[in-house]
Amino acid sequence: MLKNALLLEEVPAVEIAELARLVKTVELGEAQSFVVRGQPNPGLVMVEGGNLEVLLDSSPICSLSPGSLFAEDALVSDAPAPATLRAAAKSKIGLLERKAVARELMRLPFLRQSLETAYRKRVLLARIYTIDLFQALSPEARSKVLDRFEVVDVPGGSVLATEGERGDSFLLIREGEAVLHLPPLSADAPPDTPQTAELKIGDYLGDGALIDDAPHTATVSAPYDVKVMKLTRKNFEQVLKPIPGALDAVRAAFARRSESIL
Repeated sequence: MLKNALLLEEVPAVEIAELARLVKTVELGEAQSFVVRGQPNPGLVMVEGGNLEVLLDSSPICSLSPGSLFAEDALVSDAPAPATLRAAAKSKIGLLERKAVARELMRLPFLRQSLETAYRKRVLLARIYTIDLFQALSPEARSKVLDRFEVVDVPGGSVLATEGERGDSFLLIREGEAVLHLPPLSADAPPDTPQTAELKIGDYLGDGALIDDAPHTATVSAPYDVKVMKLTRKNFEQVLKPIPGALDAVRAAFARRSESIL
Protein backbone atom coordinates (compact mmCIF):
# COMPACT_ATOMS: atom_id res chain seq x y z
CA MET A 1 0.00 0.00 0.00
CA LEU A 2 2.86 2.39 0.73
CA LYS A 3 4.20 1.80 -2.77
CA ASN A 4 0.93 3.24 -4.12
CA ALA A 5 1.48 6.60 -2.41
CA LEU A 6 2.36 9.15 -5.10
CA LEU A 7 4.77 11.09 -2.91
CA LEU A 8 6.72 7.88 -2.22
CA GLU A 9 7.01 6.72 -5.84
CA GLU A 10 10.71 7.71 -6.06
CA VAL A 11 11.62 6.07 -2.73
CA PRO A 12 13.52 2.76 -3.15
CA ALA A 13 12.05 -0.50 -1.84
CA VAL A 14 14.58 -0.78 0.98
CA GLU A 15 13.40 2.54 2.48
CA ILE A 16 9.73 1.67 1.90
CA ALA A 17 10.35 -1.49 3.94
CA GLU A 18 11.74 0.65 6.76
CA LEU A 19 8.63 2.81 6.63
CA ALA A 20 6.40 -0.26 6.80
CA ARG A 21 7.92 -1.11 10.18
CA LEU A 22 6.58 2.19 11.53
CA VAL A 23 2.94 1.57 10.57
CA LYS A 24 0.52 1.17 13.48
CA THR A 25 -2.72 -0.79 13.20
CA VAL A 26 -5.83 0.94 14.52
CA GLU A 27 -9.27 -0.66 14.95
CA LEU A 28 -12.30 1.62 14.46
CA GLY A 29 -15.87 0.98 15.53
CA GLU A 30 -18.84 1.83 13.37
CA ALA A 31 -19.42 5.63 13.14
CA GLN A 32 -16.13 6.30 14.95
CA SER A 33 -14.23 9.33 13.65
CA PHE A 34 -10.47 9.04 13.36
CA VAL A 35 -9.49 12.36 11.76
CA VAL A 36 -11.56 15.52 12.28
CA ARG A 37 -11.53 18.42 9.85
CA GLY A 38 -9.56 21.35 11.24
CA GLN A 39 -7.85 19.24 13.89
CA PRO A 40 -4.23 17.96 13.76
CA ASN A 41 -3.71 15.37 11.05
CA PRO A 42 -1.69 12.46 12.53
CA GLY A 43 -0.31 11.02 9.30
CA LEU A 44 -0.93 8.84 6.27
CA VAL A 45 -3.93 6.51 6.68
CA MET A 46 -4.16 3.19 4.80
CA VAL A 47 -7.47 1.33 4.80
CA GLU A 48 -6.84 -2.34 5.58
CA GLY A 49 -10.41 -3.47 6.13
CA GLY A 50 -13.97 -2.19 6.35
CA ASN A 51 -15.23 1.05 4.85
CA LEU A 52 -14.64 4.69 5.74
CA GLU A 53 -16.31 7.95 4.75
CA VAL A 54 -14.62 11.24 3.98
CA LEU A 55 -16.75 14.18 5.13
CA LEU A 56 -16.68 17.94 4.67
CA ASP A 57 -18.54 19.32 7.68
CA SER A 58 -21.28 16.67 8.02
CA SER A 59 -21.66 15.73 4.36
CA PRO A 60 -19.94 12.59 2.98
CA ILE A 61 -18.07 13.30 -0.25
CA CYS A 62 -16.58 9.85 -0.90
CA SER A 63 -15.93 6.46 0.65
CA LEU A 64 -12.67 4.55 1.09
CA SER A 65 -12.45 0.80 0.65
CA PRO A 66 -9.55 -1.53 1.53
CA GLY A 67 -6.39 -0.46 -0.30
CA SER A 68 -7.28 3.24 -0.25
CA LEU A 69 -4.97 5.94 1.08
CA PHE A 70 -5.95 9.12 2.92
CA ALA A 71 -3.97 12.28 3.74
CA GLU A 72 -0.63 11.67 2.00
CA ASP A 73 0.17 15.34 2.54
CA ALA A 74 0.12 14.76 6.29
CA LEU A 75 3.66 13.37 5.85
CA VAL A 76 4.93 16.72 4.59
CA SER A 77 2.89 19.30 6.49
CA ASP A 78 1.52 19.94 9.96
CA ALA A 79 -1.50 21.69 8.45
CA PRO A 80 -4.89 20.72 9.96
CA ALA A 81 -6.89 17.91 8.38
CA PRO A 82 -8.89 19.17 5.36
CA ALA A 83 -11.69 16.64 5.95
CA THR A 84 -13.11 14.26 8.54
CA LEU A 85 -12.51 10.52 8.28
CA ARG A 86 -15.22 8.33 9.82
CA ALA A 87 -15.77 4.58 9.82
CA ALA A 88 -19.00 3.62 8.04
CA ALA A 89 -18.59 0.10 9.48
CA LYS A 90 -16.13 -1.65 11.76
CA SER A 91 -12.79 -1.00 10.08
CA LYS A 92 -9.06 -1.49 10.37
CA ILE A 93 -6.53 1.09 9.25
CA GLY A 94 -2.78 1.39 9.13
CA LEU A 95 -1.37 4.70 10.36
CA LEU A 96 2.04 6.05 9.37
CA GLU A 97 2.55 8.92 11.78
CA ARG A 98 4.38 11.99 10.57
CA LYS A 99 6.31 12.32 13.84
CA ALA A 100 7.54 8.74 13.59
CA VAL A 101 8.68 9.33 10.00
CA ALA A 102 10.44 12.58 10.95
CA ARG A 103 12.58 10.75 13.52
CA GLU A 104 13.91 8.42 10.80
CA LEU A 105 14.62 10.92 8.02
CA MET A 106 18.34 11.28 8.73
CA ARG A 107 18.93 7.64 7.85
CA LEU A 108 16.49 7.54 4.90
CA PRO A 109 17.97 10.03 2.39
CA PHE A 110 15.72 9.19 -0.57
CA LEU A 111 12.62 9.54 1.57
CA ARG A 112 13.89 12.83 2.99
CA GLN A 113 14.40 14.24 -0.50
CA SER A 114 11.02 12.97 -1.74
CA LEU A 115 9.16 14.55 1.16
CA GLU A 116 11.00 17.85 0.76
CA THR A 117 10.18 17.92 -2.96
CA ALA A 118 6.55 17.07 -2.22
CA TYR A 119 6.32 19.85 0.36
CA ARG A 120 7.62 22.44 -2.08
CA LYS A 121 5.49 21.32 -5.03
CA ARG A 122 2.27 20.58 -3.16
CA VAL A 123 2.17 22.78 -0.09
CA LEU A 124 4.54 25.70 -0.62
CA LEU A 125 3.60 26.27 -4.28
CA ALA A 126 -0.12 26.27 -3.46
CA ARG A 127 0.45 28.71 -0.60
CA ILE A 128 2.53 31.28 -2.45
CA TYR A 129 0.04 31.21 -5.32
CA THR A 130 -2.46 32.87 -2.96
CA ILE A 131 -0.07 35.77 -2.22
CA ASP A 132 -0.45 38.70 -4.60
CA LEU A 133 3.25 39.28 -5.24
CA PHE A 134 3.72 35.69 -6.40
CA GLN A 135 0.46 35.64 -8.35
CA ALA A 136 2.05 38.18 -10.67
CA LEU A 137 4.59 35.56 -11.78
CA SER A 138 4.19 32.99 -14.52
CA PRO A 139 3.96 29.30 -13.51
CA GLU A 140 7.53 28.85 -14.79
CA ALA A 141 8.82 31.70 -12.63
CA ARG A 142 7.00 30.48 -9.51
CA SER A 143 8.48 27.03 -10.02
CA LYS A 144 12.00 28.48 -10.18
CA VAL A 145 11.39 30.57 -7.07
CA LEU A 146 10.50 27.43 -5.10
CA ASP A 147 14.08 26.17 -5.41
CA ARG A 148 15.45 29.33 -3.79
CA PHE A 149 13.58 28.92 -0.51
CA GLU A 150 15.78 27.82 2.38
CA VAL A 151 14.62 25.70 5.31
CA VAL A 152 15.53 27.46 8.57
CA ASP A 153 15.09 26.03 12.07
CA VAL A 154 14.54 28.91 14.46
CA PRO A 155 15.12 28.16 18.17
CA GLY A 156 12.56 29.21 20.74
CA GLY A 157 13.13 32.68 22.15
CA SER A 158 14.27 34.12 18.81
CA VAL A 159 12.95 37.26 17.12
CA LEU A 160 11.98 36.89 13.45
CA ALA A 161 11.39 40.60 12.83
CA THR A 162 11.81 43.77 14.88
CA GLU A 163 9.57 46.79 14.48
CA GLY A 164 11.48 49.65 12.86
CA GLU A 165 14.32 47.49 11.52
CA ARG A 166 14.71 46.86 7.81
CA GLY A 167 14.23 43.37 6.45
CA ASP A 168 15.46 41.59 3.34
CA SER A 169 13.63 38.24 3.52
CA PHE A 170 10.18 36.70 3.15
CA LEU A 171 9.42 34.11 5.86
CA LEU A 172 6.62 31.53 5.81
CA ILE A 173 5.79 29.42 8.87
CA ARG A 174 6.28 25.75 8.03
CA GLU A 175 6.06 24.19 11.49
CA GLY A 176 5.18 25.69 14.86
CA GLU A 177 3.83 29.14 15.68
CA ALA A 178 5.10 32.69 16.03
CA VAL A 179 3.67 35.73 17.78
CA LEU A 180 2.97 39.08 16.12
CA HIS A 181 3.34 41.94 18.62
CA LEU A 182 1.04 44.76 17.58
CA PRO A 183 1.99 48.45 17.94
CA PRO A 184 1.01 50.24 21.19
CA LEU A 185 -2.65 51.17 21.53
CA SER A 186 -3.79 54.66 20.72
CA ALA A 187 -5.35 56.69 23.51
CA ASP A 188 -8.90 56.11 22.22
CA ALA A 189 -8.53 52.35 21.59
CA PRO A 190 -10.78 49.98 23.62
CA PRO A 191 -8.87 48.62 26.63
CA ASP A 192 -9.54 45.00 25.63
CA THR A 193 -7.95 45.39 22.16
CA PRO A 194 -5.56 42.43 21.58
CA GLN A 195 -1.87 43.30 21.65
CA THR A 196 -0.65 40.10 20.01
CA ALA A 197 -1.75 37.75 17.24
CA GLU A 198 -0.69 34.19 16.45
CA LEU A 199 1.06 33.34 13.21
CA LYS A 200 0.36 29.70 12.42
CA ILE A 201 1.40 27.26 9.69
CA GLY A 202 1.09 28.94 6.30
CA ASP A 203 1.19 32.48 7.71
CA TYR A 204 3.99 34.72 6.53
CA LEU A 205 5.80 37.99 7.01
CA GLY A 206 8.16 40.17 5.01
CA ASP A 207 6.67 39.86 1.53
CA GLY A 208 7.30 43.57 1.01
CA ALA A 209 10.96 43.01 1.90
CA LEU A 210 11.35 41.24 -1.43
CA ILE A 211 10.69 44.57 -3.16
CA ASP A 212 12.15 47.30 -0.94
CA ASP A 213 13.87 47.78 2.40
CA ALA A 214 11.06 49.52 4.26
CA PRO A 215 11.22 48.87 8.03
CA HIS A 216 9.08 46.21 9.68
CA THR A 217 5.81 47.56 11.04
CA ALA A 218 5.67 45.08 13.95
CA THR A 219 7.81 42.70 15.94
CA VAL A 220 7.44 38.94 15.43
CA SER A 221 8.88 36.49 17.95
CA ALA A 222 9.11 32.70 18.24
CA PRO A 223 8.45 31.65 21.86
CA TYR A 224 9.09 28.02 20.92
CA ASP A 225 11.05 26.27 18.17
CA VAL A 226 9.65 27.03 14.73
CA LYS A 227 10.62 26.00 11.20
CA VAL A 228 10.31 28.59 8.45
CA MET A 229 10.82 28.76 4.70
CA LYS A 230 13.05 31.73 3.95
CA LEU A 231 13.41 33.56 0.63
CA THR A 232 15.94 36.41 0.57
CA ARG A 233 15.56 39.41 -1.70
CA LYS A 234 18.94 38.60 -3.27
CA ASN A 235 17.85 35.08 -4.25
CA PHE A 236 14.45 36.31 -5.38
CA GLU A 237 15.99 38.88 -7.72
CA GLN A 238 18.64 36.47 -9.00
CA VAL A 239 16.08 33.91 -10.11
CA LEU A 240 13.74 36.48 -11.72
CA LYS A 241 16.22 38.73 -13.54
CA PRO A 242 16.76 36.26 -16.44
CA ILE A 243 12.96 36.00 -16.97
CA PRO A 244 11.74 38.94 -19.10
CA GLY A 245 9.22 41.11 -17.30
CA ALA A 246 9.09 39.02 -14.11
CA LEU A 247 10.54 41.60 -11.71
CA ASP A 248 8.49 44.39 -13.30
CA ALA A 249 5.30 42.35 -12.79
CA VAL A 250 6.09 41.81 -9.11
CA ARG A 251 6.92 45.46 -8.52
CA ALA A 252 3.70 46.52 -10.23
CA ALA A 253 1.70 44.14 -8.02
CA PHE A 254 3.40 45.56 -4.94
CA ALA A 255 2.65 49.13 -6.06
CA ARG A 256 -1.03 48.30 -6.65
CA ARG A 257 -1.31 46.77 -3.20
CA SER A 258 0.40 49.73 -1.56
CA GLU A 259 -1.96 52.14 -3.32
CA SER A 260 -5.03 50.15 -2.25
CA ILE A 261 -3.86 50.23 1.38
CA LEU A 262 -3.36 53.99 1.22
